[in-house]
Amino acid sequence: MPVPAPDGWEPLSEDVRRTLELLLAGESDAERRFRAQIPHTVMHASDCACPCVYLRVDTDAVPAVPTEKRTAVVAGASLCDADGGYDGTVTLFASDGALADLQFCDWEDKGPGGRRLWEWLGHVHSE
Repeated sequence: MPVPAPDGWEPLSEDVRRTLELLLAGESDAERRFRAQIPHTVMHASDCACPCVYLRVDTDAVPAVPTEKRTAVVAGASLCDADGGYDGTVTLFASDGALADLQFCDWEDKGPGGRRLWEWLGHVHSE
């Protein structure tokens, strides 16, 4: 596992990268443009106990995506427990057209268990 930079920002983990790719797997223009930001994105763990992460995109390397609001929900999905039952939601936010925040809201507060983050995703929906 890479050592975080002194400021706490580090390259996307494989788990977070794959989760973003699944959330943005659609074919709309916005999803394609947000997906293009993934290779130019770094992450910083949030202070909460959940696996939420803040995201920062190098907008000099890849353009921002026009959005109607300064902060916008750009994708989301249901979270499923190991038995396939509903366990909460994950929401992907952008700020000023750049990926900014991957938020997990786990109703049971048990996390994905032994599964990777992307394996925790159920039905994915674009916003």
